[in-house]
Amino acid sequence: MQLKKYQIEALNVLRRFFTQSRIVSHPEAFRQITSEPEIAARLAVLKNGYTLWDSIPHIPRVCLKVPTGGGKTIMAAHAVKIAAETICEKDNPLVLWFVPSDTIRRQTVEALKNKRHPYRQALDEQFFGKVRIFDLDDKFNIRPDDIADNACIVVSTMQSFVKTDTAKYNVYRDNENLDDHFVKMPAASAESAAAYTGMEFAETDNTKARRHKYSFANLLFYHRPLMIVDEAHKVVTDLSQETLGRINPAAIIEFTATPRPNNNTLYNVNAMELKEEEMIKLPIALVEHSGWETAVDEAIQRRADLEKKAAGENDYIRPLLLFQAQSKDKEVTVEVLKNYLLETSNIPENQIKTATGEQKELDGIDIFNPNEPTRYIITVEALKEGWDCSFAYVLCSLANVKSDTSVEQLLGRVMRMPYAKTRKNPALNKAYAYVVSPYFGEAAAAIVEKLKNKGFDDSEALASIQQEPPKTLDINKNWNTPNNQYTLSGKLKPADIPSTIQFTNGDTLFFTSETTDEDIKKLCKKLPLKEVADVIWKFENYKKTDHEPSPASQGIVFTVPRLMFKVQKELLFAEPDTIFAVFDWNIADYAEPRLLEHEFNIGETGKGFVLDIDGNRLKYSAAERENFLPNLVDTDIWTSANLCCWLDRKLKQEDIPQTHMLEWLRCSIEYLMDTRKIPLSSLIIAKYALMNKLLSKIYAARQKAKNTSFALFLREGRKTLDYKNPFPFTLGMYEGLPVHEGSYKFAKHFLGNNKIPAMDDHEEIECAKAIDQEPQVRFWLRNVARHNASFKLPTATDFFYPDFIARLVDDRILVVEYKGAHLAETPDTKEKVNIGEIWAKVSKNKALFLLATIKKGGKRLEDQIREKTGKQPA
Repeated sequence: MQLKKYQIEALNVLRRFFTQSRIVSHPEAFRQITSEPEIAARLAVLKNGYTLWDSIPHIPRVCLKVPTGGGKTIMAAHAVKIAAETICEKDNPLVLWFVPSDTIRRQTVEALKNKRHPYRQALDEQFFGKVRIFDLDDKFNIRPDDIADNACIVVSTMQSFVKTDTAKYNVYRDNENLDDHFVKMPAASAESAAAYTGMEFAETDNTKARRHKYSFANLLFYHRPLMIVDEAHKVVTDLSQETLGRINPAAIIEFTATPRPNNNTLYNVNAMELKEEEMIKLPIALVEHSGWETAVDEAIQRRADLEKKAAGENDYIRPLLLFQAQSKDKEVTVEVLKNYLLETSNIPENQIKTATGEQKELDGIDIFNPNEPTRYIITVEALKEGWDCSFAYVLCSLANVKSDTSVEQLLGRVMRMPYAKTRKNPALNKAYAYVVSPYFGEAAAAIVEKLKNKGFDDSEALASIQQEPPKTLDINKNWNTPNNQYTLSGKLKPADIPSTIQFTNGDTLFFTSETTDEDIKKLCKKLPLKEVADVIWKFENYKKTDHEPSPASQGIVFTVPRLMFKVQKELLFAEPDTIFAVFDWNIADYAEPRLLEHEFNIGETGKGFVLDIDGNRLKYSAAERENFLPNLVDTDIWTSANLCCWLDRKLKQEDIPQTHMLEWLRCSIEYLMDTRKIPLSSLIIAKYALMNKLLSKIYAARQKAKNTSFALFLREGRKTLDYKNPFPFTLGMYEGLPVHEGSYKFAKHFLGNNKIPAMDDHEEIECAKAIDQEPQVRFWLRNVARHNASFKLPTATDFFYPDFIARLVDDRILVVEYKGAHLAETPDTKEKVNIGEIWAKVSKNKALFLLATIKKGGKRLEDQIREKTGKQPA
């Protein structure tokens, strides 16, 4: 399975953390990375200090926040190799994989054992098929050779390790089936005693003949497993510190959608990144009803309509409707709902499945089989853990959405995107929720909170809810009034109404473009509590609606030509990977294979040895050395050729031919052994540190080569613009993103004043105003960075997304990148200006590029824009 971009970026940060942890302390590595501006901005309110646990102060422990539906398990599978190479320093790591429940444990084991499953395929690819998977129940079947020759993954729940009476629980019990592991361990000498401190001894009356208990916990303690924790907010608590001390992990990697302050959150994947990568359906179209029958009827109609639309797709999709009935002590039980579906809605019985504690009609059902008839699933609480069918499109909850926690899980079911691929019909890219609620707006607020529990931040959660009116007209008289109008249930005095809201007849309000959220808050203080949610909903809907026409809503076409380049008479999109792919490079030309003493050195000490890497010291004690030496192949059978082959396998790069790589590695090893006189045995012991140092040189070499290839691309006269396949801007291109909120009313934004994507800061807003007020601008667009629909230009290693795109009255395109004065001269800005000006030059005067700042050579923003367009200030 190809990893998504956000998954790759998160795992790259994890690798950096572990690599830095070997050089500086893990708290310091965490501080350095989370202080970087981009990471800090991602973390936002999640940014916190590093929490050390008393029982495991020396163990690095971090969390990756990934919203529900973001592929935490596949990321965890890829994280195993990263940790093995950087922190565990083992070819074949032992992994303790914690999940939140026994149900998830069984399903995770089943997936990891299935060689056709993407999780297992990821592991097999990383460890060349040398992978063994064990359920915790299989722990006594693990043999020493399994651990020596394979990456061994043991899947368990934390509950299996937290029993207070450890003598009676089998994880901690002495078991003769494990004696083969312990008899092969090195003796616990005085020098290596630290490797055994914390392992429990077997009970015996003879203190001189004491031995360590042959327990699974002791086995883990000795081998220092990597710990993977799924749904960490449910599993790891401060109460488990003692347990973690008994396990003695090499590192802990936690994955959750909702980290807590002490989880040490290293990276935050934003929910909108999942949407952009086509992982989840958004927005959620929400319809609130006061009566359950009408909610059921409309949900059925919606599902039927979606199935008709799905017939036009290339892939097979059969939309499912999930019903959440009320509990047995309420009115709409499973039985009542099913009878309604059969007798009133005339649904065939074979299309209905019931999934409750007693009824398990989903077991053994293959929903992806086109001949399987299920269309409707009835449940009361959450569907069984692990059931995950991306055909679920519609949720109809008859429970109390505000208080029922099961709604959250069911909502997650309908948000999965089938085949992780956007559909041709826009209706199939949304999720749908029909709920019963006494007041409009109450359910929306509740679902916003539930989205936060699934890893959405405040703005993402709010932007993901798209309220729709029910088709029935007997619920609220304000549904059918104009978007800016609301009729109160009682009378108010004119003095109670903010001046930005028009008011007639003592009971009818008219919102205006000047009405703000603060005005609505003031108004709500004068309203009955039951009416507050309705007014807030109406105003939010007014702001989202195209109450004023925009160029996009009028069907005006807005496109920007792409930058292309010619290779052997073929035109290719100018993208960093494509530009580099046609560049022929050799690793030896960009990276010196010799590692000098200040780059890499091994020093023996009386009690261990020290590695110096780039001036940073990595110390190993004798105990640590003894502890990991048994996991290495006997150093006596290693040769320099063996080491080169091992490094080649570990450092395999798709863009470096094996012949080039092997020769580069041979030169590196030869220099270390022959010139610097480092013994092969020392290189074998430090092979992972050596591997990571060489890997850093390869990355640096590739960066140099990319810079060279990009510089060559910029110099050569083979660039052109593609007007046939341009970047198209459409009305719904930024649907679901947070919008700009402010008192200034923009007149020329392509999507309309109420659909301007949020801007970064005050200065950027001032730039937008200057563009909006320029007479030469017909309309303009806020171009969102790193969004699939946005206009972009290549850089040496990534893409550049200019801040604003405008069409002028003479049909030229003006691209504006805004920078604060402190960033205007940075290398990054200069690179962006360079490619922007080349793009404009290739257009042959059909396009313009401007780097704007608040004050540029004493000129205001307005003057800079007019000068660029060729129009002088009046």
